[in-house]
Amino acid sequence: MPFYPLLLWFLRANSFIEVLGSMNFIHLHMEKSVSSGSSNLLYDLSRVLVPAEYLESFEVVEVKEIANEWRIVLHEKASLIPVFLESNPLTVLDGFCRPLSILSHAFSLKPVFLIVYRRRWKLSNTDKHYSNEYQLTKDSARITPALADFFKI
Repeated sequence: MPFYPLLLWFLRANSFIEVLGSMNFIHLHMEKSVSSGSSNLLYDLSRVLVPAEYLESFEVVEVKEIANEWRIVLHEKASLIPVFLESNPLTVLDGFCRPLSILSHAFSLKPVFLIVYRRRWKLSNTDKHYSNEYQLTKDSARITPALADFFKI
């Protein structure tokens, strides 16, 4: 499939859903002609829309298009138990901390917000909660470090 006509079609797409639909078609077409292994479309797109440092600790669970914005929901990977609780057999998952909304960038003239949920852990016989800490934003601005660097914040 020639690259230039494909690029023009993407630029004329009315919505991200239309682009996703065509990406699925292209993926299926490529899968028939080239063995692409176990590639996951959502994971591939998340690598484009979500900074790589976020994908090390979080996974994309949902992508929502709202009238004036995009929301990409990320959950912390369940395997990332806080270090001081890892060896304790009484450690249990206790839901999620309050989500953090971070502006990533604008895509197709809509802002893209990353809604980040960190997991909350506790020992089964206590009420004290623990969670991992991440440097997700730069200097308390609710934007990604790459966007902060672009704006020179």
